[in-house]
Amino acid sequence: MGIIKTILLASILVSTDNLIPARGQQPITVWDKTGVDKTDQGRPAGNLPGNVDRSGEIRAWPLYEPCVPVVTDKPAMAAALGQLGAPDVAKRLEAIGRLTGMCAPEMVDPLLVALRDDDAKVRIAAIEALGRLGDQRAIEQLVALAFDPDWRIRAALGRTLASFQVYQPSNTVLNGIVNPGGRPIVNAGDLRARCLGVLMVNQLHDVRFSRKSIGFLFTFLDLPDAELRAIAEETATELKKTRNGYHELVGIARKPGYPGYRIRAIEWLARWNMAGGREVIAEISATDTNPRVSEAATKALAALGKPDPK
Repeated sequence: MGIIKTILLASILVSTDNLIPARGQQPITVWDKTGVDKTDQGRPAGNLPGNVDRSGEIRAWPLYEPCVPVVTDKPAMAAALGQLGAPDVAKRLEAIGRLTGMCAPEMVDPLLVALRDDDAKVRIAAIEALGRLGDQRAIEQLVALAFDPDWRIRAALGRTLASFQVYQPSNTVLNGIVNPGGRPIVNAGDLRARCLGVLMVNQLHDVRFSRKSIGFLFTFLDLPDAELRAIAEETATELKKTRNGYHELVGIARKPGYPGYRIRAIEWLARWNMAGGREVIAEISATDTNPRVSEAATKALAALGKPDPK
């Protein structure tokens, strides 16, 4: 409580006249009284009471665009900062929603304090809010959460880290969340956090991380546990909607190398049935020198059936 009060006093003294400029152009984040971000497909901030809890939902969420700073009145800011120290979790969540809507750089330090909250929902809301703010001062403390024992924290963290679109946090998503030092998968929640990391890595503009993440996903598809395989298959289906997923599968399918990965890529290209995928599979079927890969492509073509004449 003492730390939050100190930050509150400091924040009141900071002028909002010199807000940092936003990176790029995007709509101002609009929050309603329950903390729902109306600019992000109804995604709740920290799963506030009354909203659906989407922790671990396998979706190719778009990366956060840094919000546009807006000038807010200092009394409202002070009230929200003070509410961060409220004993009631719902009040703290509401405060984070209001602070994020203000989109001011003064919010970074209070949100970093909220990362250490006793309640996971508050910590998740702070992680999401820092992703929306896009202030790189938060990166170091966010990166430190990559090995947090609560899988829900790691699931929320992947999107926020990837949204900075710079090397260190992107690398942390791949090698801290998706593949945490080769540690074994302990449960379905753990795998959900990893799979969400795969999807977020494949939304990056920097494609250096995408293909390796798909390689990890392919290993998840071979897990012996049926529940875990279902999560991996759900992720592979959702990968179709990412920025890089299709192009990476085409690259894996075409590149000479490990036949098992190439066959897996061909199978999913066929399942996605996207424009251009059939032609890639047909090319591999007709010309590839690896008989296993060529046969897999031929079977995939047969499963696709004849192309639509339209």
